[in-house]
Amino acid sequence: MTPHSALEIEGNFLMHPFAELIAEIAQARVTGSLRASNGDRKCVVYFRSGIVVFAVSNARSSRLFDIMLRRGKLSKNDLAEIPNFANDFEFSAFLKEKNFLSKTDVDRLFSDQIEGILVDLLTWESGDWSFSSLARIRDGLSYQINTTRLLVDYARTLAVDKMLKRFRSLDERFVRSELSEANYDLSPGEAFVLSRSIDGELSAQDLAHVAAVTESVALQLIYTLWLGGLLIRKDWQAAFSKASISAMRSAKLELKVEAKIGETPAKPAEVKAPEPIPVEDAKPVAEVISLEEYLTRVEQASTHYDILGVDVKADIDELKRAYFFLAKMFHPDRFHSEGGEKLKRVQNAFTQLAQAHETLKAPDSREVYDYRMRKELAEREKREASGDTGNIQSGQAAENFDRGFDLLMDQNSEGATPFLARAAHFAPKNARYRAYYGKALSSDDKQRHKAEAEMQAAVKIDPDNPTYRLILAEFFIQVNLMKRAEGELNRLLAIYPSNREARALLDSIRVKT
Repeated sequence: MTPHSALEIEGNFLMHPFAELIAEIAQARVTGSLRASNGDRKCVVYFRSGIVVFAVSNARSSRLFDIMLRRGKLSKNDLAEIPNFANDFEFSAFLKEKNFLSKTDVDRLFSDQIEGILVDLLTWESGDWSFSSLARIRDGLSYQINTTRLLVDYARTLAVDKMLKRFRSLDERFVRSELSEANYDLSPGEAFVLSRSIDGELSAQDLAHVAAVTESVALQLIYTLWLGGLLIRKDWQAAFSKASISAMRSAKLELKVEAKIGETPAKPAEVKAPEPIPVEDAKPVAEVISLEEYLTRVEQASTHYDILGVDVKADIDELKRAYFFLAKMFHPDRFHSEGGEKLKRVQNAFTQLAQAHETLKAPDSREVYDYRMRKELAEREKREASGDTGNIQSGQAAENFDRGFDLLMDQNSEGATPFLARAAHFAPKNARYRAYYGKALSSDDKQRHKAEAEMQAAVKIDPDNPTYRLILAEFFIQVNLMKRAEGELNRLLAIYPSNREARALLDSIRVKT
């Protein structure tokens, strides 16, 4: 029998993040269980030939009954009628027996549960792990999980500074794996880098050079392809040595039956199913929402907390889970087929999502942000308590306009657009909001018609305001509609004959024509 030391490996997530462990186990094609702990949080992920087939967690949010509650499929009163609902297997068996869910529904529910556990683990930046090829899942217990998609999405959304730390040098070498890219939805950059790796080993520096992009961009593309299994990483500080992989594959185990959840395997530490947690102790997690619901929420959000969909008192772990869930679901790379305005909205939303996460994930920057927002948050609570929803929207509109206007004055039209869009949405009869929203849109050639519509709306709401007519005239000049610009300036001067800015613009048009 192979010694246990060769069949069990330990480490921490600071040195070897969970995403990289999954990638290593998948490429090594070993069978066993990965136990993870971080304070009072514990998870076990089971692999069969490198593929994730099951996972358990002691987090309340990972239990089947809690998932059903969050989705509105059951109420707390319903749970009171279900015996031992805290045991996932008994709970699912009861639902099938009562024809509340079909076997297909239950299998999908377990798959969603396992995926949620994996997503949670991907956010862990600290904690310990141990892999054992002795503790295995029992035969017949296996669910289909698209871990490749999770890893690719994770790599694409990983902050650049964190991603760069995952490389010791640009001399690390990569080679094409045997997997086919046909099952992947690769970005053009990823596909190009992959195409350059078919002729043998290439270093990260080589790949960065042939991709004709910055080193950080090239490394992120390489990192994504490696986590996704399309590239094999050579001569790096792996968690699993070649010797341990060989031992795990060839070991003749004394175990006659694979370890079941809750049973004690031959030698390793006991693998327990998660203990039931009282309903009242629930911690909110990101709810499943549609793309349109997500975009609307981001576009109408007045704070970073609104964007992430969490409470202002949410802890760091909850913020990270919410961010990664949304980044995974709504990353722009998943919506290239949408094109046009929808893709633009997705890209703007992702930029704001990333900004919200970057601000709130660090205690120092979060404290500064909370201090700035304290007055607004206090006023919001006061308005909500009084039921004054009109003032709530008015306050949100004003705040978004101020932020968007500042960005616009800094020549950041793209960054200003979503904030000004929300201001116009909350207060559609405010001419100032509509005018500057149109001005921000005018920087995008594809948004010209919408930009003009917003400016015209502002002029219609407040026809005697010279600023809005000047903004409209400047837009006409920008798009080379000189006759329309001249007409707009003449109308302005008919109301304010001494307006010097309008007179100077009109003179410049006449010189050009």
